[in-house]
Amino acid sequence: MVPADFQPFFTASVAASAALIGLLFVSISIAPERVFGENAESSRQAQALSSFTALTNVFFISFASLIPKIPIGPVVTVVAVPAILQTLGVLLLLPMWRADHTLRRGLFLFLISFGIYGFEISIGIQLWLGSSNTGAMTALLELLLGAYAIGLGRAWELLGARRLGWTGWIGLFGDALRRARQSRPSRQEPPRGKT
Repeated sequence: MVPADFQPFFTASVAASAALIGLLFVSISIAPERVFGENAESSRQAQALSSFTALTNVFFISFASLIPKIPIGPVVTVVAVPAILQTLGVLLLLPMWRADHTLRRGLFLFLISFGIYGFEISIGIQLWLGSSNTGAMTALLELLLGAYAIGLGRAWELLGARRLGWTGWIGLFGDALRRARQSRPSRQEPPRGKT
């Protein structure tokens, strides 16, 4: 059973994840051949699968937590298992990642996703075995936030947004500062009188 203190998070999470899943479906349905067609890039397939997996994982855990008197531990464990299996399925795209030169990035995101769902299983088992401490529930909420981050990040990339690492974000910040300086009117000193 979910303590009352955590119910507002789960209530908001159900609505947010349902809306985001709907938006993901709409974005894919605009040009489904780009994601699931014969000539679709492997990175797009991985992005769609990863985003869908993360958002449905959050949705089902959050939705089930709203059922009165349901033990949340078994729900978290059962929901995390297909998420980790789907994440393992992404490894089938390894040959395509090599061809697309996205191997390092794909493996990095795979490891993060695998870690989140692996820890979800661990937390689910703790809660299933009767751990009543709020630390386990807090850890679950943090993992769900991590799943949101994966789902939103992958959906953003699926839409065609530029991929940025930490250095890319720093570069964007530097570019913005440079443009701001250039757009300011320059101060010109008043002409000096002849002496």
